[in-house]
Amino acid sequence: MPNEPEKPAPTDERDAPQESAASKYRRKQLERQLGPTQFLDQAPAHTHDTLWRGLARKGEARLLVVRATEAAKEAASRLNASEEVAKLIGELVVSSLLVRSTLNPDARMQVYIRHDGPTGKMVVDAWEGGGVRVYVKTPEATTSLDGALFGPGLMEVARTHAATGKSWRSTVQLQGDRIEDFMMHYLLESEQVLSLLRVEVTVGQGTVQSALGYLVQLMPEGTHDDLKQMTANLEGMTPLAEGMSVADPDGRAWAEALMQGFLWDQCAREMVEYECRCSQQRIVHMLSTLPRADLEEMANDAVDLEISCDFCRTQYTVKPAVIAELLESPS
Repeated sequence: MPNEPEKPAPTDERDAPQESAASKYRRKQLERQLGPTQFLDQAPAHTHDTLWRGLARKGEARLLVVRATEAAKEAASRLNASEEVAKLIGELVVSSLLVRSTLNPDARMQVYIRHDGPTGKMVVDAWEGGGVRVYVKTPEATTSLDGALFGPGLMEVARTHAATGKSWRSTVQLQGDRIEDFMMHYLLESEQVLSLLRVEVTVGQGTVQSALGYLVQLMPEGTHDDLKQMTANLEGMTPLAEGMSVADPDGRAWAEALMQGFLWDQCAREMVEYECRCSQQRIVHMLSTLPRADLEEMANDAVDLEISCDFCRTQYTVKPAVIAELLESPS
C-alpha cells in the first residue's frame, strides 16, 4: 500500500499562546474606549425627578440633565407663588441642581439673589443626594401689578463641604435677563468654566407643569475643535422636553445627538426631591442662640411662640415652658 500522508498531531488548546494579563487589560481598555455609549441601568419613570451626569471618555466635555418637575411644583405650592414666580422658582431649582452637581459630590450649595425687583430676596438651598428647597420674599408678585420681577442686584453662591464644614463664597453681578444667564455668568467668573445652561419650565393652572434643564461644559482637556463640534451639535438640538419623553425618560437619544462626535458615557445619577430641613428641634436650637434677656422675656410671656419656616411655611409652636428649659441648660 502506498504510504498515507502523515496526519498532523492534534493540538492542545493549552499549547496555544496565552494572552498576558497586561495585554488583555489593554485590549479591554481599547474596546471600552471605542465602544458605544454606556448608559446606567433602568432609567426612572418619567414621573420621577432625576439628575444624571455624562462624561466624555477623554474628559473633554461633560453633560448634566435634570428633570425636577415635582420638586419645583412642591416648592411653588408651599410658597403659594403666582404663576410668574412659580416659573422663576422652577428655573432656580433646575439651574441650582445642575450647578451643584458640578461641585464636590458632598457639597451643599446655597444661592442668594438680592435685587431691587418686586420678588425681593430669593434663596435656593441644594445639597448632596438631590435635596432642594426655595425661599422667595414676595412670592405673590406679578409683572402686571409690580413690573419686571428682577432688578439690578447681586447673586451670592455659598458652597459648603458636608464632611469638613469648610465653606467658600462667591458674589457676582446679575447679568442677563434670566436665572440661567445669572448662573452661566457665575460659572465663568467664579469657576472659570465655559458652560451652556438651558432651562425649560412651563407653568399653567397656577402651578409648575414641567421643569427640565441641561448643562454642557467644556473641560480643561477640551480643545478648540471640541468646542466647534459641541457648538455645531447645539445648533440643531430640539428642546429637551421633546427628548425626555415617557418612552425615553432619560432622553438618551436626545443626549446622543448632543454628544455627537464624542465618545462618552452616562456615569452617575441622583434622584431629586423637594425637602425642607426644618423641624421642631431645629427651631428650639435656633432660639437657644438668642441673648438670655430675650429668652427670659419669652419665657415669662404666657403666650405660645409661633414660628413659621421661611422655606416650607410649616408652623411651629414653642411653649414658654420649653424656653424656660433653655434658660436652665448650661450655656
